[in-house]
Amino acid sequence: MNCRQGGFINSGVLIILIGGLALGGLFIHSLSTGQDLPVWPAIAVILVNLVGAAKIVIDVRNAKRQRQNPAADATQVDQKK
Repeated sequence: MNCRQGGFINSGVLIILIGGLALGGLFIHSLSTGQDLPVWPAIAVILVNLVGAAKIVIDVRNAKRQRQNPAADATQVDQKK
């Protein structure tokens, strides 16, 4: 049986959390200083969040595929040895 602990928070969720905190920080900075929201940092944070969301979707699809085909995964592990 191949049981792998992925951790409490996977990397995709961590990327989304950090990106959300960064975007929130940009909004707070913008509100406190009265300046406009800086465009390029906001776009960079949005792109990082999109990459994190794509990673979460890919991880979920892979986990679903592994649950549906446990025998195929076992043969792939045996072939790598």
